[in-house]
Amino acid sequence: MKRQSGFTLIELVVVIVILGILAATAAPKFMNLQSDARISALNGMKASLKSASAMIYSKAILAGREKLGSSDVCSSAGVTATCPDGASVDIVYGYPAGTAAGIVATLQDEMAACTRAGSADCDKTNDWAYEVGTGEGGAGTVYIFSTSAPDATNCNVTYKQSAGDGKNPTITVETEGC
Repeated sequence: MKRQSGFTLIELVVVIVILGILAATAAPKFMNLQSDARISALNGMKASLKSASAMIYSKAILAGREKLGSSDVCSSAGVTATCPDGASVDIVYGYPAGTAAGIVATLQDEMAACTRAGSADCDKTNDWAYEVGTGEGGAGTVYIFSTSAPDATNCNVTYKQSAGDGKNPTITVETEGC
């Protein structure tokens, strides 16, 4: 008789079960891509906030306003040039103030103002929205969040203005709700 070679039905079932177990353990890692993308976007916004505040601080130094508790600089023109409408940025000790006329104006990005992070009044046509001076941070704090975040109160970048001469603003990223 001829001896046939091949796999038995039981061997094939065992292989399929093993592949199913491997797929079930690996799938959650790849299913979390939206959360990872939101976290990366927040880290990108944090980097933008740092570089924008450093640029404004440089302009404040050139204008001799880095030691003032409250002033403004022109974000688009030279130090001696006349500042066009809407290009003035409020500063606190040389860094952008934690207000819409401060850090939000510095970013020069289309963002919607919201009364509460994640609320229905947030304009969903923009990628980013902001909330000024509420929550634990109080005055001088701006929360910037993605309008697509499922929990914007726990998925945001927080900018806290400079607390005094020679002190940098505090920029933190909250990713718990992403």
